[in-house]
Amino acid sequence: MYREKRVNGKWETADRWEPMYDIIDVAFEERFHDRNYELFSVLAGVRRREEPAFGFTPRGLPVTCCAEVADAANGWGDDGHSHSYLYLHELEDLLALLSSATQPISGMKDRDELTKLQSSIESGSPDWGLLYPYCQGTNDSRSVEFCVNVPALFLLGDGLARIIASIKEIGGDQQRVVFWFDN
Repeated sequence: MYREKRVNGKWETADRWEPMYDIIDVAFEERFHDRNYELFSVLAGVRRREEPAFGFTPRGLPVTCCAEVADAANGWGDDGHSHSYLYLHELEDLLALLSSATQPISGMKDRDELTKLQSSIESGSPDWGLLYPYCQGTNDSRSVEFCVNVPALFLLGDGLARIIASIKEIGGDQQRVVFWFDN
């Protein structure tokens, strides 16, 4: 994920680039590198299991992206996929929508752990941390199928809020993120 800002009608990088191995790229510690598949599905439809009521589809690289980002994208070749970009206002609108949306989560969970989760939900003050661990399928006789509607903000809010905060600080006339995913 790369940050860009528009200055005097032209998109420029808003990241600090440094030599890494045999290329120049954004410092790893400054990158957004959270592996949240629920977030990926909303940002670009990547690994989407169920169709959420909200989210974006990949737009491709912006034709106006800065040279550094275009070079980085070309360097990924076929290993990069679902290239897209989102503007700050779109991300902020998405975060606002998440505050009232839910996302269905289904899978298999240990019977006792599922009972704890269900009791927590029924109490009116759910502990969504009890959702984990769960898996999509198992032959374990202690596991049972479940499906719950989880607040979207719990699943996506932290990562999305970090992305928004990182681009709000860069200035310029407009701000956006340009991103793609790794095979």
